[in-house]
Amino acid sequence: MERMPSEEEVLYRMRDGDESAFSSIYRHYHPGLYVYLLRFCKVPSLAEDLVHDVFLKVWEIRERINPQLSFSSYLYRIARNHVLKTIHKLADDHALRTQLFMQLQEREHSNETDVLSKEYNRLFQEAFAGLTAQRQNVFRLCRQEGKSYDEAAAILGISRNAVKKHMVMSMRFIQDYIYRHGDILIASFMVATLMR
Repeated sequence: MERMPSEEEVLYRMRDGDESAFSSIYRHYHPGLYVYLLRFCKVPSLAEDLVHDVFLKVWEIRERINPQLSFSSYLYRIARNHVLKTIHKLADDHALRTQLFMQLQEREHSNETDVLSKEYNRLFQEAFAGLTAQRQNVFRLCRQEGKSYDEAAAILGISRNAVKKHMVMSMRFIQDYIYRHGDILIASFMVATLMR
């Protein structure tokens, strides 16, 4: 995204509380930010809500903005962090997750669910391949074959605590990988899959 003409001056005015300067920034960055966030979440209404949340945050912290630094980088970092927080909220908030799944079900008559499933499986396989051999073995035994930590420990000749640690680290790595390389719908699909 290009800097707007005299952006530094507009940012100084916004920082001082000038609402018309804020409106100029909003109008300039809104389209690109919307497309960026839509790439993550694939739900237009959610992307629009996220854009508004990001600009609200910008207004709230405007005094901390340094007009001499890249505002675009700052704005997109705020947006990315907000999307990640929203994904984590989805994992913890049953009502929010239900609302998103209802939107997914509305789209189910198309093949989007199959596409999400294939994309999730692709990302999962990439993440799984990034695990160490020991973590792959632990994950395969505990998660895919349904073995208890004690059974996996006996098979692998390691302690139960080591199995537990490998499982926690494996799950964290896989979730982080999918959050970083997927979008919000795939992340929520992952949450639903891992909760089964």
